[in-house]
Amino acid sequence: MTGALLGVPFATVVSGLSRLPASRQQILMSMLTYAKIKAVAVHEDARGRGIGAALLKWCVQVYGQLDYTLLFGEFDTGRDLGPYYTRQGFNVLRPGQAVDVGTLLTGVPLHLGAGTGSDVLLPVACTR
Repeated sequence: MTGALLGVPFATVVSGLSRLPASRQQILMSMLTYAKIKAVAVHEDARGRGIGAALLKWCVQVYGQLDYTLLFGEFDTGRDLGPYYTRQGFNVLRPGQAVDVGTLLTGVPLHLGAGTGSDVLLPVACTR
């Protein structure tokens, strides 16, 4: 295998919405609106050939065609991947920054943000 990417509905948003005055329909909508890139991996021998960039581009296109409004991921800030993801068209949030993912569905704020050990990525193509 040369490279792989895993994208899934984001369980933390679903869990967070379940604690708010949200209906089951709103919680289900979050699974059809927000997705997380759980992993991007490229074999060491194949790095530097644009495979990871192609996987990310394809992922953004697929979720965009499915009308998702938010696609994001995390990475360990110790790996210094911010510039790479910025080149791929993502906005990198710094620790303490957050995006409200609850108001759109429920009218009640639910913030998704970068912690101290990871940055959250929001590809421009899927945000509205």
